[in-house]
Amino acid sequence: MSLTLDIESPTERAPQHRGSVELPAGTVVVSADTHWSVADDIFYESFPKSIRHKAPRIVPEENGFNDWRVDGVSLLPDIMHETIASFEGLPGAGQIVPRMADLDTEGVDKEIAFGNQINMFATYPDVEVRDWMFRIYNEYVAGVAKQAPGRFFPVGFLNYWDMTRIHDSVAELANLGLKALQIPITPMGVHGEPINYVGPEMEPLWQALEDACLPVCFHVGEHFADGPGQLGKTTMMNFGPFRKNLGELVFGGILDRYPRLKIVFVEAEINWIPGALQTAERIFDVLGPHLDPKIKRRPTEYWHDNCYATFIHDPAGLKLLDECGPDRVMWSNDYPHPESAFGFGWSSIEAVVDATSETDAKKILGGTALRLFDL
Repeated sequence: MSLTLDIESPTERAPQHRGSVELPAGTVVVSADTHWSVADDIFYESFPKSIRHKAPRIVPEENGFNDWRVDGVSLLPDIMHETIASFEGLPGAGQIVPRMADLDTEGVDKEIAFGNQINMFATYPDVEVRDWMFRIYNEYVAGVAKQAPGRFFPVGFLNYWDMTRIHDSVAELANLGLKALQIPITPMGVHGEPINYVGPEMEPLWQALEDACLPVCFHVGEHFADGPGQLGKTTMMNFGPFRKNLGELVFGGILDRYPRLKIVFVEAEINWIPGALQTAERIFDVLGPHLDPKIKRRPTEYWHDNCYATFIHDPAGLKLLDECGPDRVMWSNDYPHPESAFGFGWSSIEAVVDATSETDAKKILGGTALRLFDL
């Protein structure tokens, strides 16, 4: 039975106490995917005066939702307002002290924190605004990290579309002490055109990322559906997007050209992995002579050398651990999202312990994240 059956919204939950859950000796629990909400109006005053009128304003609403607006108009789809309010009303969503208290109770020692809402602007049409948003956000969360040293590790955003700035953008992230960076699933260029990650013009991006030795994260949450069933359709679309990126990395030859890249697929669970690898292996066997470029290894080899994925509570995925690779998957509690493990965190951790050996559980619950993110 799903642990999430009939669970309340995050603002109505309380952190779960440990009870009788036993961890393998020496386990350091790392949530490889949590989320931080910007509750302060951080952008406007930090924007250059010449484009300050374009800067988003963060406007708190009574229900706890922090709206992002330009000229008084929300930049977020209406469908998201109520959903976001259901977790941004939780004090720990954007305040370190109550956050650490919640994570302490639920046994999380360290966290990799992705931004709420900011990822939606990875394809914002005004690229100058987009660039300044990312730079300001990165400095802001680096400052937040200093409030919880050794525990809160935020993920930064990269100027991925301007190859003349790519090395400076990566250097800025590294100099801030950020441990990972995020690029979009479906990147967009300076005129709103789709970017092809495999195109030769993008080689400076992959070279800079490999040189930086920082994990590169793809995170769900970029797509919105319309019409009846909007919320359900949007969620289904968002939680199943990564075959495209895996195909680009493997069959586009990116992992051949940049073999030191470490790629993390975040918040789409892990049950998709065996099916995607099965399809990729079939493509390699059946269409191998026609592939262009010709890849040097079998698709599963790239997965087991270069790729990782996170999950929250995934009973189906845990049954497929051997095919995913126990050293390729990382547990997360996804705090404080509605689908997060907050409120049943210890039960989610216990499900991992019960599903596999002590050695593998220790890796999944934190050991792999400690190594990958250099924590």
